[in-house]
Amino acid sequence: MAFNPPDIQIPTPIWAERHITQLATYDLNDYSIPPSAVGKYLTLVASPGLVRLLDGGQEIARHRRSYDRHQRIDDPTHLEELLEQKRKALGATATGRLEQMVPSARAFLDAAFARGESVGGQAKQLSRLLEEFPAAEVEAAVREAIDRQTPRASSVSFILNRRRRSGSQQVRPVDLSRHPHLQDLAVPTHQLEIYDELTDDDE
Repeated sequence: MAFNPPDIQIPTPIWAERHITQLATYDLNDYSIPPSAVGKYLTLVASPGLVRLLDGGQEIARHRRSYDRHQRIDDPTHLEELLEQKRKALGATATGRLEQMVPSARAFLDAAFARGESVGGQAKQLSRLLEEFPAAEVEAAVREAIDRQTPRASSVSFILNRRRRSGSQQVRPVDLSRHPHLQDLAVPTHQLEIYDELTDDDE
C-alpha cells in the first residue's frame, strides 16, 4: 500500500507590505492578499498544495502553491476589490468627468490596471488628450487601443496623431459658397507630351 504523507502545515509569519499589487512573498513567488489586509501582521501557512494567509485565526486568502520562481499568483477578487477602492476614491474627480466624455474610459482603465498601469496616471494623460482632440476622436482611439490590447495613454496618443496625419493627407473639397463666380471655373489641362518637348528643347 502506498504511503501518502500528511499535508503538513508550517505557519510562517510575514508582514503584508504596502504595495499597489498587494502581494505577499513566499518561496520566491508573490501571492495576492485583500487590500483590506495591507499593513496587518499576517500568518502564512504553506502546505505542499496550498498557500494560505491568516489574519489571526481567520483565513483571508488561499492560493494554489507554485513551485516556479518569481511568479505572481493573483486572486481576481483581490484585484477587483482594489480597483473598486480606486474607483470610489476617484469617482468625483477627473476620472469621473473623463468617463462622462469618453464612455469607454472605464473599460480602458480597468484593462490598464490589469497590466500594472496606474489608473490615476492613465486618467490624467487621457484628460490631457481631451484638451487637444475632440471627445469623439478620443473615444474612438480608446476603443481601438482596447481592441489592440494596448490600454495605455501613449497608445491612444499614437492612434490620434496617426489619424490626424492621415486626415491631413486627404484632398478635401474647397468651399466656394462665398465665391460663386468661381464655381463654374474650368482649369484647362495639357497633354504631358508638351512638357516632354520643353525638356528636350532645354537639353
